[in-house]
Amino acid sequence: MKNFLAIALLCLTGCSQQSWWDWLASRQEQLLVIDIAEQLRAGNVDKLAQVSEPELKQQLPAYVTQVSPMLFKVNGKFSLQTVNVFELHGGPTTKTFVVQGGSEGHWAIVRIVLQGYENPLPLAGLNVLPFTSDPSTLNDFEIGNRGALGYLWIATMVTCACICIWATFLIWRTRWLKRRWLWTIGSLVGFFGFGLNWSTGAWAILFVNVSILGAQATKSGPYSPWLLSFGVPLIALLVIFRWYRCQNQVQAAENSLP
Repeated sequence: MKNFLAIALLCLTGCSQQSWWDWLASRQEQLLVIDIAEQLRAGNVDKLAQVSEPELKQQLPAYVTQVSPMLFKVNGKFSLQTVNVFELHGGPTTKTFVVQGGSEGHWAIVRIVLQGYENPLPLAGLNVLPFTSDPSTLNDFEIGNRGALGYLWIATMVTCACICIWATFLIWRTRWLKRRWLWTIGSLVGFFGFGLNWSTGAWAILFVNVSILGAQATKSGPYSPWLLSFGVPLIALLVIFRWYRCQNQVQAAENSLP
């Protein structure tokens, strides 16, 4: 099983995408999947059969005949887009690669699965999806896509972030709170919250959610939609409420003096 600590270390050190791929799959495997896509486009059943597991070999002739004419229209080199690895204790290792190629009005994504117990892993699955435009741009973030809901959502995210920052400023402005570092940590995050799929407009309640500065925008891959979410800055709101209540009490005490 891949070491979780190693994954965290790679993320924290800001590794490049290529470094991440190199950690998940060898350069030999990366070159292999690119070559598989090229052989599929060329309709070369024999070369594909040489690297395939026995069950897939029987299905290759019919599938290659089906997709090769479509891939033949896809010009340019194929490039690696994503790598995913699944390992089950005592079971085979499964590595799923997605490569993309194309230009102008002919594009395609080829999903290639290598699966086995020992290297080199044999080819276990193929899937081709055609597109009329660059598929990596289908879920690009465009500010006007969601209309009024989108603008309201972004405004709410900015508001949550401002509340977190303002509460942190108040904590360190005066010494009215003990354990200020603990209050600071709580004020810099939002809990609970709501998430919005920017591509489809679907939204959901996030019962388990912790957002730094109360808001976050994530995209899990080149073909994934942007997910915008915000969490309720409960601790920050509590800090602001207590601070202004304290200020009002001080002001009331000053006004009551003769």
